[in-house]
Amino acid sequence: MSGDTTRPAAELAAVDAAFAQFLAAIAALSDDDVHAPSLLPGWTRAHVLSHVARSGEADARTVDGAVRGEVIDKYPGGDEQRTRDIDAGVHRGADALRADVVATQAGLTDAWARVQDGMWERETRTPVGPRSVAGTVHARRREILVHLVDLDVGVSAGALPPDYVAADLDWLQRFRTRETWDDAPW
Repeated sequence: MSGDTTRPAAELAAVDAAFAQFLAAIAALSDDDVHAPSLLPGWTRAHVLSHVARSGEADARTVDGAVRGEVIDKYPGGDEQRTRDIDAGVHRGADALRADVVATQAGLTDAWARVQDGMWERETRTPVGPRSVAGTVHARRREILVHLVDLDVGVSAGALPPDYVAADLDWLQRFRTRETWDDAPW
């Protein structure tokens, strides 16, 4: 969508679809389930869920900043803040973690709804560098889908939507060597 300054409706709908898939996959998780290991070394499913929530919350903050004409860091306190924020949520039960993920996604969706045409190319700042507001949409879909696999709840890398894989193939190639992503078709 480079250079396009209008609402990326198809990409926003793809995030909604990915999030619906994510919610369906975590709907039946119990407290014991969320405190079981994920596919990410050293992280439980609760870590992954807390991370997805905190990342969405942080993205909403950067999008709101861009709407106001400000460039805001996704994690103003850097990696230390990111880690603290994730760790603060890992001891909660399944219902609280699900509610957090839902609330923060709703907050991000609301932030995107406040973006007017002409604002989608405004800059946000992430730990890996600058990203346009439009770029936050693709990045959020990536966050949801990749961590859906990492949760180890029955969704494999091979089940990721083909249009997402095609759009993010270069980025996804990094995971091909991870045992947990061995069934990836790329």
